[in-house]
Amino acid sequence: MSNSETEKRKSIIDKIKTNKKLQYVIVVVLALAALCIFLSSFYKKDDAVLKESNLNTYVEELENRLSKTLSTVDGAGKVSVIITVESGMETVLAMETITKETSSGTEIIETPILVNGKTVVLKELYPEITGVVIVAEGAGSIAVLSKIQQATVSLLDIDVNQIEILTMKK
Repeated sequence: MSNSETEKRKSIIDKIKTNKKLQYVIVVVLALAALCIFLSSFYKKDDAVLKESNLNTYVEELENRLSKTLSTVDGAGKVSVIITVESGMETVLAMETITKETSSGTEIIETPILVNGKTVVLKELYPEITGVVIVAEGAGSIAVLSKIQQATVSLLDIDVNQIEILTMKK
């Protein structure tokens, strides 16, 4: 660092030390910057928590509806259901594709479409069901077990090998 740079820094520091208004402005600007950083970190966390909450609500609702439906099967009795899913929900955004010819070839640029500053969501895809465990009072009967199994395959559109049906203990 040269002498002139050092003297410029000392001059700026001296101006800040002697000017109270400038000190207040600097403090306010730093406080606002810290507040913005702090609030933006909460926003991102809240968004992730909201997505996780939506996923949990979706799975719980599916479990409840399936339990309620299967418990009405003749001979099934009380039914409890647990569903596992592959991953979280996926959001499909509307994208604008721009193709440019460059000297090195064709360049394709995709950017999300914004309306009033918000991205346009085309659809939300629910996660794939990876397994279902059903515990039913009447699962000891082959006829009831078969009905429960077929109803689950039909309702959830999954393979038979993804379903485990157990007899509920008394």
